[in-house]
Amino acid sequence: MSNVVPFKARGVRAELREALEQRLPLRIQRDGLQPGTIHGYVVALSHGFSLIAEVADTMRFDGYIVIANADVTLLEVDPSREFVEKALALRGEELKAPDGFQLDDWVSIARSASALAPLIAVNMVEDEEGEISYVGQLDAIEPGALILRELDPNAEWYPDTGGYELEAIGSIGFGSGYLDALWQVAGAPTGPRAPLFRVDRP
Repeated sequence: MSNVVPFKARGVRAELREALEQRLPLRIQRDGLQPGTIHGYVVALSHGFSLIAEVADTMRFDGYIVIANADVTLLEVDPSREFVEKALALRGEELKAPDGFQLDDWVSIARSASALAPLIAVNMVEDEEGEISYVGQLDAIEPGALILRELDPNAEWYPDTGGYELEAIGSIGFGSGYLDALWQVAGAPTGPRAPLFRVDRP
C-alpha cells in the first residue's frame, strides 16, 4: 500500500494550508529559482508567503525558510513520509512554529527572522542564475530595500553594508546550522560601519 498522500487540485495555497493543518512533510520545488527541492513542514502561512521548517538529509530540523507561494511550481507530500516522521521522532526532533512570526511582506519577514536569529540569509533572484544568498544582520530598512551588514563565507564581516531590493528577493532563511556556525566563528561585528552603499538588483 502506498504511503503517498495526494493533494486534490485546489491550488497551491489550499495545498499548503492542508499540509499545515495535517502536519505533513513536503517536497517543494521552485523551478528557475532553486535547484532540487525544499524538504520540510509548513509552520505558518499567509496569503502570499509560507514559513517552512526545513528537514536536513540527516533527518533533523535545520532552520527555516520563507518562500513566496506564487513561486511554488511543484508540491507533494514526501513519498517517504512514514520514514521521515519516525526518524524525527526517534531523534527527539520537535516541530516548532516561531510565535508571532509576521508574513505580510518581505520587510515584516526580515524583521521577524532577525528577532529570532542573529543572522539571516537574503536570497536574491539574479537573472538566470536563480537565487544567490547574502548573509548578515539586518541593519536598516529603506524604501524598497533591506540593508544588511554582511559576512563573507569565511565568517569575516564586510566593513560596509549592502542594499537588496525587495522586488528581487526570492526567499529568506534563518536559524540553520550553517548560519549558527558562521555566527559562532564571526561573533558580533565591531567598529563603525562604512557609509552605506546600495546594490541595485535587476
